[in-house]
Amino acid sequence: MKSIYHIFTLLVFTWFSANAQSSNCNCSLKGVVHEKDIHQVVPGAVIYIKGTNISTFADAKGKYAFKNLCQGKYILICQAVGFQKVEIPVNLSNEHEEDFSLEDKDEHLQEVVVSGKKIENVTQAKGILEGEALDQTRGQNLGESLKGITGVTTLQTGSSISKPIIHGMHSNRVLILNNGIRQEGQQWGSEHAPEIDPFVAKKLTVIKGAAGVRYGSDAIAGVIMVEPAPLPDSVNIHGEINTAGFLNGRMGVVSGIAEGGLSAIKGFSWRVQGTYKRGGDLKTANYYMANTGVQERNFSVALGYNKVHYGTEMFFSYFDTQLGIFAGSHIGNTTDLQNAINNPQPNEAYTPTEPSYTINRPNQDLAHHLLKLKSFAIVDNLGKFTLTLARQYDWRLEYDVPRGNRNLNTLNFKLTTYTSELMLEHKPLFNKIAGSIGISGMYQENLSSSYELKKPLVNTVLIPNYQVSTGGLFIIERYLKNRWEFETGLRYDFRNAQAYGLTFNNQAYNNSFDFNNFSATAGTTYTLNEHFDFKFNAALAWRAPNMNELFSDGIHHGAAAYEKGNINLQPEVAHNLNFTANYTSDKFNLEVSPYLNFIDDFIYLKPRSENGVLQTVLTVRGAFPAFDYTQVNARFAGLDLSASYKITEKIAITEKYSMVRAKDVLNNQYMVNIPSDRLESTLKYDFKKRGAFISISNSLVAKQTRVEANSDFLAPPPAYSIWKADAGISIKKVNVGLSVSNIFNVAYREYLNRFRYFTDDLGRNISLRLKYSF
Repeated sequence: MKSIYHIFTLLVFTWFSANAQSSNCNCSLKGVVHEKDIHQVVPGAVIYIKGTNISTFADAKGKYAFKNLCQGKYILICQAVGFQKVEIPVNLSNEHEEDFSLEDKDEHLQEVVVSGKKIENVTQAKGILEGEALDQTRGQNLGESLKGITGVTTLQTGSSISKPIIHGMHSNRVLILNNGIRQEGQQWGSEHAPEIDPFVAKKLTVIKGAAGVRYGSDAIAGVIMVEPAPLPDSVNIHGEINTAGFLNGRMGVVSGIAEGGLSAIKGFSWRVQGTYKRGGDLKTANYYMANTGVQERNFSVALGYNKVHYGTEMFFSYFDTQLGIFAGSHIGNTTDLQNAINNPQPNEAYTPTEPSYTINRPNQDLAHHLLKLKSFAIVDNLGKFTLTLARQYDWRLEYDVPRGNRNLNTLNFKLTTYTSELMLEHKPLFNKIAGSIGISGMYQENLSSSYELKKPLVNTVLIPNYQVSTGGLFIIERYLKNRWEFETGLRYDFRNAQAYGLTFNNQAYNNSFDFNNFSATAGTTYTLNEHFDFKFNAALAWRAPNMNELFSDGIHHGAAAYEKGNINLQPEVAHNLNFTANYTSDKFNLEVSPYLNFIDDFIYLKPRSENGVLQTVLTVRGAFPAFDYTQVNARFAGLDLSASYKITEKIAITEKYSMVRAKDVLNNQYMVNIPSDRLESTLKYDFKKRGAFISISNSLVAKQTRVEANSDFLAPPPAYSIWKADAGISIKKVNVGLSVSNIFNVAYREYLNRFRYFTDDLGRNISLRLKYSF
């Protein structure tokens, strides 16, 4: 039966792979603007989409047009001097025509304000998830939501914990900006998912490739931007309520958002948002997995006051979650561990007949606070100054399994981070060069136990207590001429880190590290015509080793592994090249993005081996696979390809393909834990007049064959093919969505799931989503 599915995918879907970008973002919107009574056209009228930077003007014949819009609900606004403003809601699925009839308005023109927002990283490849495509991911965590973007996969720990991978790299090599603030948590762990509620976002943007000049060191693989909608410019209260139910795990999610302004204070706006999630034990194709439940409680609030030349806003968010860790991943002795790895199915003690919402040990308990203050002021003849200040507090507890009469506790991390940035977006120089200059800083303090940071005689667990101070200065300039746009930038960063603690051999240490380096970027964009454009970018970025890479020496509970650091590690230095070719037309869209990344002194967690035999470590807490941090020169190369083709006005097909090749060039060996090749094919039918759609998609994931012998505790799992169906309909203010993933309930294991040693991945899951806008 599986062969039939594979053949069907290859024959039907791959046939169009040469004719296919995302079908969600190739919509067009056009129309005519005229006066209401006499139907005379209104040239020069401004038409824009509310809450975005997308706008245009009506031409001499009153016509306007937008291209390459994503599917979803928008509010289209038309304004012209002497006429009343008109707002029209639009439910965009493919092509849409919307004419405006403007009524006269007798008023005197007092002030005209033209404002804009600079486009960042114009020469790098990007992926965007918004509108209907984002709505279909509601209820999932951030990592799972981002899998809809080509070139982005996830590193999983079971079925409830996932973190994004860009071009084969993850964790501290991928920066996440939460509402413009660099997310700082305990993101170094393979099972440390981002502490972010995706319901906060109106748009998710992935910048692929090194972006260290603008965002600082560590951005070797790319940047993920979690972007809320701008605060409202109306006093009217509006918002939405989202609910989602998932059959597998019997999980329910509810999230709401409301926003508005105050008529008594012009320029004041506000927004409140909250989410609650609860789920029980998840099920593979054949059995439940004990202790895989989740509970999540989040909320955020934003306030803003904006005038023409100055403004300020405040944002606060709180993220709180408890995550169960599959009980079968923590084994009591080496023999049982080896049996668990070799057995096709976990022990019956870890596969209950009925799911439970109870979260027992082992588990994670996380809380993350973010407070942001941002102010701007526009100075004539100079430009726009922006000051951003933020404080984050991240508290992570990882509870171990009790052994005998000992209720051994836990990993306990408390991380406090202060960040600041002052940036000037200067006036154009010589009427052609635009850009920005800025300075940033960060102070961070970590407590790995309940003791004071500066009391070094503490036997800390896994990673030490530490302090980190960083500073950076950057400049980015852009030059536009005809069809060419050039971008170049330079940045200098320094980093000081101090670690205090006591080893498990009762040896005190007090280590200090100083790192510094430059980051640079140079790129260009060339627009050949309305169909073709090309981007090329070359970048230099670096990343200092983290404390876990330097000092780890113990059991990492969530990862179910024994990890050992290396105090002699040096900073990574990445040389990144990426190229993007894009073709867009009414029926056919194609984007091809090859990339190449050379990383000197690449740090990675390698399975421990002696004389070709992989090692495990037996401790008082059980037996665990052993991993060591090591350093090599690495080469990452790959290709992202997305294409879409409109077979008819209602039927479209989409293909997304990604591949990564990563090699240790020093030893001429393949790297471990690299994503295997993936092909995602989607066939979609739109019921245009009814605001509905139905689609079916297939994810074909190849076996990872580029793995050295005896380099892992378990050989890579076989290839697998997963089918999914989606449907949705919009009825006035209500959107309803239905999804069925893993339709045929296939039993499979994903190579990038750390728990593939112990259990299968998720079986069939049916979800129902409901969105009400008011």
